[in-house]
Amino acid sequence: MEVILQRHLRILLLCCFIVAGGIAQSTDIPDHLRTRAESITAARLAHDVEFLSSDLFRGRATPSPGLDSAAAVVVSRLKQAGVKPMGDKGGYLQYYTVHEHIADTASAFLEVGGKRFRFGEVFVINRFVPVNASAEVVYVGHGYFAPAFGVDAYKGVDVKGKFLLVHGPGIVPAGLRTGRLTGEVSPPIWEAARRGALGILYAGSPHMLEGWDRLRRSNLRRRELDPSVPSAYAAPASPAVVLHPQALQAVIEGESAKSFDLFPEAEERTYPASFVLKSKVTLHLPAASHQVHRPANVVAMIEGSDSKLRQEYITIAAHLDGAVGTEAVNGDSIYNAADDNATGTAALIAMAEAFQQGPRPRRSVIFLWDSGEEVGLWGTRWFVHNPPVPLDRIVAHFNIDMIGGTRVPGTNVKGEEGLTGPHEVYLVGPRVLSAVADSILIQTNRAYLNMSFNRFYDDPAKEFFYPRTDAGPFLERGILTIGYFTGLHPRYHEPSDEAEYLDPVKMETVARTAFVTAWMLADRPERVGIDKPLPSSVPRYR
Repeated sequence: MEVILQRHLRILLLCCFIVAGGIAQSTDIPDHLRTRAESITAARLAHDVEFLSSDLFRGRATPSPGLDSAAAVVVSRLKQAGVKPMGDKGGYLQYYTVHEHIADTASAFLEVGGKRFRFGEVFVINRFVPVNASAEVVYVGHGYFAPAFGVDAYKGVDVKGKFLLVHGPGIVPAGLRTGRLTGEVSPPIWEAARRGALGILYAGSPHMLEGWDRLRRSNLRRRELDPSVPSAYAAPASPAVVLHPQALQAVIEGESAKSFDLFPEAEERTYPASFVLKSKVTLHLPAASHQVHRPANVVAMIEGSDSKLRQEYITIAAHLDGAVGTEAVNGDSIYNAADDNATGTAALIAMAEAFQQGPRPRRSVIFLWDSGEEVGLWGTRWFVHNPPVPLDRIVAHFNIDMIGGTRVPGTNVKGEEGLTGPHEVYLVGPRVLSAVADSILIQTNRAYLNMSFNRFYDDPAKEFFYPRTDAGPFLERGILTIGYFTGLHPRYHEPSDEAEYLDPVKMETVARTAFVTAWMLADRPERVGIDKPLPSSVPRYR
């Protein structure tokens, strides 16, 4: 018995030695890599963030001269470093086309039973898409389709070529999450397009009438990629209007009270069965103007050192644009977008320079400064639609977005509860998607700066896992995504998002960690990827 125990002990020790040796080998960070990581400094990052978020660039909206100027700054740095361009026609810029239409509200009308209603009086626009059509109307209650939850508002009715009458917007059946786009829950605006409906007539709730004047001025513009690229954030192709009770009464005139006693049931989130109405509706929403924009991503690459593996790629992205509002806050009208996302932009510049300085990993690395993130993920949607390399060769995608926030220990600032503390960062994606990649990230981090990885958002139920991330179009196409994020704060999407409030040391630590980790994944002999079931909340697109 003792001999057997000793034998098992020797085997156990040998296994531990092998495992430990494997870990040591996989996390043996080369000296040259540590040295190059040290070239990413808090001082340089702070300088770049302050410059990119200065009033000179006016927040870098997509499209805007400020965004173009910021892209020129990135290109200049890449040229100076000697990083290879991967944009259109041998340059660094990858252009895409966006069409913009502005509604002609003076000519818009809704006609029901010979009665013509003008825009703004008894109907307003919820989602503008030019349309001029006459058709029957189908009542579909809340309008949601979520078969996994037993929800189907379209059972027994054909809505193709018809208008939908729907409660809302914003009214959902009980048991479904609101405000989140997922592959499990399809709202009426998506179902209308998918099922070939002409558009949506929302039965406006009474509380919406209180803000009617504001609604009249809203949603009068449509901007979308051409061609449109499928994604959770693609602009739906169906128009939608909100009906004042006067217009709603005209639409439902002639229906029995029993069939159409809707609002008490809607308040309780129970709805009558869907059916075709007797009325026919004409909706005329013309465009007053049409403009074509040509924004661009900045794309560059360092080629891998291995003759075979250089045909595989790690992509690292940060969105260059900012969310620019129209209203001044405390006298400040410039939305400088420092944390979101001059921090990621500056970090990616520093990472590209560091990659270029010394020995290269086996695989190639592509750097992407995408635009249009704040208005529909235009840049990353276009990149996956028109990639400079085959998508199936992309091993993993890193997303660097908002890495400058820190919650000071012992403080209790309202709105900063979600910020990470010193030496802490939200890591998003690997635990859900890949056991191998997650292990590598943990081991590399421990062997390097040993940051505290907060996994709160590394959860399919969280929006910052999907879809509220610039990496969404990559994940939708089955590519492993890894995100670094330091959390939200009261300055998010406000003019006060300025460089003076950010933590350069945090930016340095996150950028160095992401750089070393990306290099290690790119240099790994074996390819990593998604090795767990993709969450059902993530739709798949080609």
